[in-house]
Amino acid sequence: MSFYWHSGFLFPTKLRIGMFSISTLKKTAFFSLLLFAATMTNALFFNQLGYYAALVFLSVVWIKGEKDIFPKTGLGLFMLLFLFAEIMAMAFSDNKIQALEFGFKRVILLPIVFTIAAGINDEKQLKIFFFTYLVFALGSDFMYIGFSIEYFLKDLYKFTSEGPSVLLHPITTSELTSFTALFLFALFINESRNRWKMAWLVLFLISFVSLLATFKRTGWIGLGLGILVILVLNKNYKIIALGVMISIVMIFFSKNESRVFISDLNGKQIASFETDGLAYKVQTGEDELFVSDFNGGLKIYEKDTLKSVLETPAPIYEIEKWGDKYAAFLSDSRILVLGKDHKKGFVIEKEFTSPGYLGRVRVERGMLYAVDSDSGITVYRSINEIDRPLRFPQFRRGIGMIVDSNYINLIYSDYSQTTIRLDSTGFPLDTVAYETKIPQGSSFISFIGGRSLFYFNKAFQLADPVTRKIIPLPPNTDCKGVAYPTVAAGTDSIYIVGMDKNLYNLTIRGDSAVYLDIRDNLGFYPFSLTASDKNIFYTDIKKSRLLSFFDLTGESNRNRLVMWRIGWEIFKDNPFFGVGDIDLAGIFKEYNRPYEKEIKGHLHNNFFHLLATLGGFGIISILLLLYMMLLRMYKIFKSTQQKSFHRALLMGSLACFASFTGAGLTEFNFGDHEIITMVWFSVGLSFAVAKVSNNLMKEK
Repeated sequence: MSFYWHSGFLFPTKLRIGMFSISTLKKTAFFSLLLFAATMTNALFFNQLGYYAALVFLSVVWIKGEKDIFPKTGLGLFMLLFLFAEIMAMAFSDNKIQALEFGFKRVILLPIVFTIAAGINDEKQLKIFFFTYLVFALGSDFMYIGFSIEYFLKDLYKFTSEGPSVLLHPITTSELTSFTALFLFALFINESRNRWKMAWLVLFLISFVSLLATFKRTGWIGLGLGILVILVLNKNYKIIALGVMISIVMIFFSKNESRVFISDLNGKQIASFETDGLAYKVQTGEDELFVSDFNGGLKIYEKDTLKSVLETPAPIYEIEKWGDKYAAFLSDSRILVLGKDHKKGFVIEKEFTSPGYLGRVRVERGMLYAVDSDSGITVYRSINEIDRPLRFPQFRRGIGMIVDSNYINLIYSDYSQTTIRLDSTGFPLDTVAYETKIPQGSSFISFIGGRSLFYFNKAFQLADPVTRKIIPLPPNTDCKGVAYPTVAAGTDSIYIVGMDKNLYNLTIRGDSAVYLDIRDNLGFYPFSLTASDKNIFYTDIKKSRLLSFFDLTGESNRNRLVMWRIGWEIFKDNPFFGVGDIDLAGIFKEYNRPYEKEIKGHLHNNFFHLLATLGGFGIISILLLLYMMLLRMYKIFKSTQQKSFHRALLMGSLACFASFTGAGLTEFNFGDHEIITMVWFSVGLSFAVAKVSNNLMKEK
């Protein structure tokens, strides 16, 4: 029987203290850790409940006399240094309360490392703990694949550039999934038994498919770097060389695809052509086509023949006819006023920005309407009054809109919609409160005679802003939903692409029914759809996700470069202790250039964010802590036996650590609760392996 020292006396370990014995407390702590492991990828509340419960139970064991319950890791001093960095940053911060809150959230998670090592006592518990995590993580992967199938069939990746949000945001899901895949890859590489090797490979491929389905480069970067680490640890240099060659070939043969299709009003295709950019939208002139080709500029075509190209200062989304000029909406929130020369094509005459983060521009009544997600609606009465706009900040959160002479249909960031009344001068007045709420995810089709036509609840719905009533209009055929609607320029003709991928002409009959006349089976969801009195135009875009890593015109890449520049500027102004561990949104806008409108609370990069918030002292303390963790983990790895289960766990943990580091180049995952929990999990698992190995050696 073992004893422990308490209050000057020796007590048997099995002796009950209060209501529970020490062995009961340890068992309860272990079961709490199982809850923690099972919810790593799917339920943050229960995950943290399991962690804190285990920490409390083990702390009680420590208080009651078992002082070696928490193993020595050599990390305590470095964790204290990080704590001191948080305290100093808070002391010099202008927002001390938030700095305290955020700092506390980061520091309180550090004991995960000790808690896992303390709560696992033998080989059996180690396996139960790890495989509990693995089984439930694979369950999350299967669930995500299930949701992604529908996403894939609806071709939504083309429009969103990310997978569905199921339990977590796709970025977080991608990183958590990369950790699961890396542990499975480590088990596969380490396995010597053929059947088990095949089983681990199959499970790895399932997790890999789930990761691909997130469509997030962050997780892909992490997985790639983690696999590289595992192969280096196993000295599989030939596989590394082969992988590099395959990657180079894939990048070399990857390409973006962009095509414009032209059909007559009966849906018969009469022409198509490729563009060298990304054909976001096609609009018509007298006998010309204007193609907003994103990074390819603004192009003029006669039928399928290119006549001129205007290279815009940033990628272009679309243009709007504004009097005898045109307004061009650029991806960096700039608006260009364009003149048109019959010989030269478009020329830039003016450049201006809306007050906030621009979502869309529309022209009606000779006025330009701009909707900003953070600043509401802005109205420019004429080109000559650009410097004197009228602002309506009460209509915030809008990301898109359709305008007619009396109403605006505003689309919010959560994809809900509302109708806004315009006064006699065309200025936004108030919102219409319909008797039936328009649900999120509804499709707005068009304004028809002062009323709004929507599609929701599997039916077309006609909303009258005067009576505030919404009446359903049954269609003659089921189009399965609306993917894209348009109204032919200069006419009242409505065309839609249904969720069945068919092109329809839509008419309303007697305010009681919708008649859908099928014009063509497209076989895909177009990226955009427009029409004139003579033709229907639609575009198809296929973006290479591999090439997007190197595309500086892409919105995501461009915004990150802006954030990193701002992080560096903040650091230069606060070099020692930063601005405090706070949300940076309030400071961010002070460093934005005039046309840089996006405001972020974090900087999508661990290094730049921590430089800005904790300063030079903080980044040094964190780098030292991470370096010491990596060093300790590598030493434990070196002590494990070849092809052992312990070796596989250490390879997986080191790979997860590398994945976190790689993904942190494009995300602030140090501040992501779920991700950093997973990182400390992998570190704690390594120390648990060391503890179990030492116990096995002592038994021998």
